[in-house]
Amino acid sequence: MSDPRKNTVPVHASEIEAGKPLRWAVYDGNGVLLLKEGMAPATQAQIATMIERGLFRQADPTAKQNVPRPDIPPMGLGPRDDGKAKPAGDPVQFDDLALQPGEILQLHSALEVVGADMLAVLIGYLKRRAIVVATPMVSGKPLLVKDGALFNVKTFSGTSLFTFRTRVLISHTQPLPHLHLEYPGLVYATKIRRTLRALVDLPASLQDPVSGTSLDVVLQDLSAGGAKLVLPEPVACPQNARFLIGFKVRMGDDLEEEIRADVVMRGAESRTEKGATVHTMGVQFKDLSKSASLAIMALVYRQQLRKG
Repeated sequence: MSDPRKNTVPVHASEIEAGKPLRWAVYDGNGVLLLKEGMAPATQAQIATMIERGLFRQADPTAKQNVPRPDIPPMGLGPRDDGKAKPAGDPVQFDDLALQPGEILQLHSALEVVGADMLAVLIGYLKRRAIVVATPMVSGKPLLVKDGALFNVKTFSGTSLFTFRTRVLISHTQPLPHLHLEYPGLVYATKIRRTLRALVDLPASLQDPVSGTSLDVVLQDLSAGGAKLVLPEPVACPQNARFLIGFKVRMGDDLEEEIRADVVMRGAESRTEKGATVHTMGVQFKDLSKSASLAIMALVYRQQLRKG
């Protein structure tokens, strides 16, 4: 008897429905037959349990693989003006992102054209099975998410935006609210130019690491590479002087990223505007942490989307 684990392909939650007869027999990761062809899973909970264990079927050599259901847009596709879908960057494998527990994913309902992004903390993932995230919080309470809900997901790494589409396999409330999301086949990467900027008005502190003195400044121009600061007074220092900057970026209703980063001064000037003297300084970020880069790029990207 042939080994049922050979020539198998994963079965996704979007391919099966409770009460609907299966088009093929399905097996777990060890090749154990779970349901024969023509049998129907009884409930959505049963489907979620099988998906969590790892669900597979025999590959059909005569059929085209990875053909999505017509009623479900392919993962990683974004909307465009004519309502159709288009690729949102270069395809990569989800594993290539090398995401670590604690990193932030931005979830947006695929059924809503407008609306705020919801932030979910990554708990972990099982390759080809599921992604586990903490349930997004809204006004201090976990969001009520239905099984099967479809989301567009964004995250940042380095200077790239990664997007994919997923659905909720099952929503848990115990021991803490968390979601099992369908593992994406492909993720789409879009390079974000470090020169893209967000016009902001954020209070910040600028500290001289040598003397320890600190100035309250206003951050008015922000990018993944650096920022423009408005100073209360001119700062006497040589070109390429190093400072420590601190400011906060709001990433959602219940999440704020506090950023502290080393910067290098790239220029300073004083000019007269409307009868008042304005002192500014341009700085370049040095060795931003991944979480700080995420917060800054998310802010820049959101502003670019509003412009577009």
